[in-house]
Amino acid sequence: MTREEKETRLADRVLAKALWPYIRPYAWMLVVSTLLVFAGIFFELSIPLLIQKGLDGFILQSGQDAKEALFLGLHMEDFRSFGLFFSLMILAAFVIDFGQTLFLEYSGQKIILNLRWKLFSHMTGLPVAYYDKNASGRLVARVAGDIENMNEMFTSVLVFIFKDLVLMAAIFVMLARLNAGLTFYLFLLVPVILVSVAGFSRRVRSVFRTIRQKIGEINHSFSEGISGIRAIQTTGSASVFIKRFRHLNAAHYDATMHQIKTFAVFMPFIGLLGIVSTAVILWAGGLKVTAHEMTIGELVAFLTYMKLFFRPLRELSEKFNLLQNALASAERIITVLEHPGDRQRLTPRRIRLDNIGSLTFEHVDFSYDNETPVLKDIGFSLEKGESIGIVGQTGSGKTSIINLVTGFYRPNAGRIRINGHPQESINTMDIRQKTALVMQDPILFSGTVKDNICPPENPLDGPALKKVLEQANCQFLYDKFNGPETRLKEGGRPLSAGEKQLVCIARAFACNPDLIIFDEATSYMDSGSEQAVHDAMNRLMHGRLSIIIAHRLSTIRHCGHILLLRNGRIREHGSHQTLVKTRGEYFHLLEKEKM
Repeated sequence: MTREEKETRLADRVLAKALWPYIRPYAWMLVVSTLLVFAGIFFELSIPLLIQKGLDGFILQSGQDAKEALFLGLHMEDFRSFGLFFSLMILAAFVIDFGQTLFLEYSGQKIILNLRWKLFSHMTGLPVAYYDKNASGRLVARVAGDIENMNEMFTSVLVFIFKDLVLMAAIFVMLARLNAGLTFYLFLLVPVILVSVAGFSRRVRSVFRTIRQKIGEINHSFSEGISGIRAIQTTGSASVFIKRFRHLNAAHYDATMHQIKTFAVFMPFIGLLGIVSTAVILWAGGLKVTAHEMTIGELVAFLTYMKLFFRPLRELSEKFNLLQNALASAERIITVLEHPGDRQRLTPRRIRLDNIGSLTFEHVDFSYDNETPVLKDIGFSLEKGESIGIVGQTGSGKTSIINLVTGFYRPNAGRIRINGHPQESINTMDIRQKTALVMQDPILFSGTVKDNICPPENPLDGPALKKVLEQANCQFLYDKFNGPETRLKEGGRPLSAGEKQLVCIARAFACNPDLIIFDEATSYMDSGSEQAVHDAMNRLMHGRLSIIIAHRLSTIRHCGHILLLRNGRIREHGSHQTLVKTRGEYFHLLEKEKM
């Protein structure tokens, strides 16, 4: 369990305040649903009274005075009119229930629509450090499972809980008006009911919180296994993953069974209270009927109201079950939405960045965990049209420099300047919009090649797109595939590694960046593909600031300046010719590469 998950215990008041902005646009629909609830309760509570009047006025012929046989303006001797009126009451209750459901479902679905969009768009703006600390499977569970649980809360829980509470209070008033003595017996059960519901609510919230965490862990394990299926099958480590998944699955089963057992105890207990109270009312009410202190119709109406009283009570138990599940999900969603990373990234700064003309590192120190140093006293300067190459062994800090340039992380000490301004005084989005990053593992998404290349804010037409593909050496798309309309599957299939990288370079061309970064872009390529990528890279670098990270020194020998990193420090720097002449570490690496 991550630290974030341990701290995801928010008060209901805090949750309500955090969710209100998403509810507010549709609050009027919830108000309409609430008004329809009151209308529905009126009709629902009228039916037992009609039953009482029917029994006492028609069936039992109690001999009451004709004036007392009038109910709501209808003469009770006219049985046919009474039956018609009874039918109309039931039809009106149906229409009101239909309208309430329609308003409630529509408002609930709109709330969830906006909440899901807000959550996803917010997550795309969170800093990379957030994803380093939170597994992707758990985050997927929040966008999918947790949001769906919230859907249950808005469409099936909140208004119905309110309806059930109001209905129970109204029934209690009707019972007291029918017979205060019998109502007293029922009143004795209220403290027991309240204590039971409160205890159940506390226990089940904790259980559902655990269940949601276990689902996140299962999703993460499943996602990790599927994405690494080739490595699992070739290394024979399937049994390890199966064992780990079995353990997670069993933990989820245990948590779910805990919830089921808790609910299995609570629901029969509520049912037992209903049976006991009915038996007591039958006994006490029967005595009153035989003593002529109440009529048969009044006793039947009282028992009918009692049945209505325990029905919403049982429904409340079920709704509390859903509510606690939804609140456990809401805690996790709000924790993501209130993460401050996106505010830091998106808040407009004082300086508007129109272009990137220079980049400077001034004595920069950096650590991912604020304990283990990754970069120490890094300093260099880069102007428009210049390129800098960075080499070093794995773990020397090369990629960390890129993470700092793009604003994925902030330095612990020192300063990064862009156009002479401190990086923190510039909107990070401005920096990224003017930067293109071509990584070691090319990332392409499902869809057409055109969808992967063209920036949404500047879609390219046919000739412009064709020119971009030519500059990036993507002629193979026309020779082997369907040009820019070639459809790609997950991971960029069916393109080869080199072809995927060329498409990524075409994407960089389409963005027309001021700063271009190549992060070991030719690591896994054959000589033919590497040459095509090099040619495209050289065209892309022309007139721009360029940073090239490479294992192969042949990739960066043409750069105007080269940094050699070891253990997070710059050990050697200069042009290729200068570093060769010094016959230091760079020279020895070059000799090894020739062998």
